[in-house]
Amino acid sequence: MAASQPYAYDLLETDSIRLFGLANDVSGVTTGTLKSTRLRDAPAYVALSYSWGAERHIVPIEIDGRVLYITHSLAIAIRRLEQLTTENSKWVWIDKICINQDDVLERSHQVRLMGRIFSAAIRTLIWLGPDADKCRPAWTLIDQIYAVFRKHNPHAKFIADIPFQIYSAQNHAALGLPDWDDILWKYLRLLLELPWFTRTWVIQEVAFSPGDPFFIQGGQGNGYPWHRLGWAASWLRRNGYLRLIQIPNELQSVDTMSCIRQSLTPWPLDALLIATSIKFHATDQRDKVYALLGLAAECRSPAGIPDVLHPDYSLDVSELYTKVALFLLRRNHTLTVLTRAGGVSGGVSRAQRKYEFDLLPSWVPNWCDFAVAGRQIVRSLSWLTDSDTTGASVLGFPEVYNAAFGLPTKPSTSPCISEVRLNGLKVDKVTGVFPFHNFLEPLKRQVHDYSIVEVWKAILPRLEKRRAMDIIDSYIRTTTAEQHGLSGNTRDQILKDGAAYLLGHLSSSHLCQEEYSNDLIVLLKRLSIGGNPNRYISLATNFCIQRTFIITSNGRMGIGPADTLPGDMITILFGGGVPYILRVDSEQTSSLVGESYIDGLMKGEAIQYWKQNNFVEETFNLR
Repeated sequence: MAASQPYAYDLLETDSIRLFGLANDVSGVTTGTLKSTRLRDAPAYVALSYSWGAERHIVPIEIDGRVLYITHSLAIAIRRLEQLTTENSKWVWIDKICINQDDVLERSHQVRLMGRIFSAAIRTLIWLGPDADKCRPAWTLIDQIYAVFRKHNPHAKFIADIPFQIYSAQNHAALGLPDWDDILWKYLRLLLELPWFTRTWVIQEVAFSPGDPFFIQGGQGNGYPWHRLGWAASWLRRNGYLRLIQIPNELQSVDTMSCIRQSLTPWPLDALLIATSIKFHATDQRDKVYALLGLAAECRSPAGIPDVLHPDYSLDVSELYTKVALFLLRRNHTLTVLTRAGGVSGGVSRAQRKYEFDLLPSWVPNWCDFAVAGRQIVRSLSWLTDSDTTGASVLGFPEVYNAAFGLPTKPSTSPCISEVRLNGLKVDKVTGVFPFHNFLEPLKRQVHDYSIVEVWKAILPRLEKRRAMDIIDSYIRTTTAEQHGLSGNTRDQILKDGAAYLLGHLSSSHLCQEEYSNDLIVLLKRLSIGGNPNRYISLATNFCIQRTFIITSNGRMGIGPADTLPGDMITILFGGGVPYILRVDSEQTSSLVGESYIDGLMKGEAIQYWKQNNFVEETFNLR
């Protein structure tokens, strides 16, 4: 390579980008040119989606007679692009090359244009890296899954056109898909474990592509179209496969990208954050927000991105997350965004994160990368639901969660930027906590660190004035968070299932009061007829991981964050569909421990008591 001087970037004008021109150099040297252009005047180009990774092996390329260093993987991708492009499509947008990565102001401005850059391209080309060649047989399995999808859903245009099914081994065999010990499943896992599939930036790079995104591979071959993988992932989800341990978690990421790409209307930012923060990762944790702005409904109006959300890499992560959380609270008048709140210092949620941000307030959502597998992460009590037939998802509480009875939140700030003031009611106090076992196998016998017998020995004396039927019903409803519909069963059926589970654990034990114990066992025997304990365990698993069982001073049962302690307050905060557990730090401030399910407080009961002057409205200063 004759060039020796490092490449020096010129300043970009407003609304302009750079494009990299492929030189098709036959000498084996990677060369090219950079062209600045107004986005609206840009020639035809393709946009490259790839994973930066942590590769230390860098190589020089020659641009306009000067040297720029890039990763070895990206250099291979450029050589592959040279083989695929023609004179009419020699221009490509590659962020590492086309953005001056050392200029913070330019990076911030180009991030605002990212959605438009990928929307204006012919299509997005996806480079998985040179290791993808080792996984080629995986595409054969994807083709087989796609063929099953099309055979049974020939007219499907949207993911919602695929009916929900519960997975069964019998149905799996009847579909003609490979047995689980077939090596093709191993290749699929190897493919999906490549870094690209969990990179936050790729979401919009796929979603905005005008043409079907296309995977390009090293060596020979024409690559693979995105839509076949996307449909295969969504078919697997709607047929109950994604819960299986044989299926790689990364297929959930593919399904999420497909849902966003197919949506006819933009998703709101809070829905995007909750849908992606666990499944996707970023080198810079600020990009967990910035990579989604181009997709967010709040940023797609003619006015563009709201000032408070403008990408600004001079902010640290805690400052950014706090600003975004306040924006969403004020805009949406609901507390759904608190579902991923950072929680108390030293808590389980913070310990599971890859990065620790000491200055992140307890109430601010922590959207940074997790260091543990998705199956170990607590399930949110705020959910994504389809708002209409357009495919857009919204973040909200399930219909049965209406703790604040529809009253909106009106957050206010204090002089301290890390504090937020929320109004609500102090309604109860935690008096007993019984940690659930952090298990990964949903069908294991034990659901608690404590044996189920010890839990019931502890709770029965506190609830001895309640009817046995009420206690059983409340316990099952609480440990399943009242979400029997997720298992495709009625409330009566999940009561039978839960009773069968309890009977198996309590029938041979000696509880605190023999007469009461006998009545309880007799009732469980009657209720458990037709019940399946494994079905109850599968449902309870969803909500008990990383949570603790709670008894309150008023005899209520609940499940709350694993960090809950006796003495913590149970509050109904206006704008919340669920009760929130707070911990008093001082006379002036409290920390948010997290959201909870408290049986007897989920339907607006506390608001009715408040209207009867049984509770006093308070302002809680959270920090």
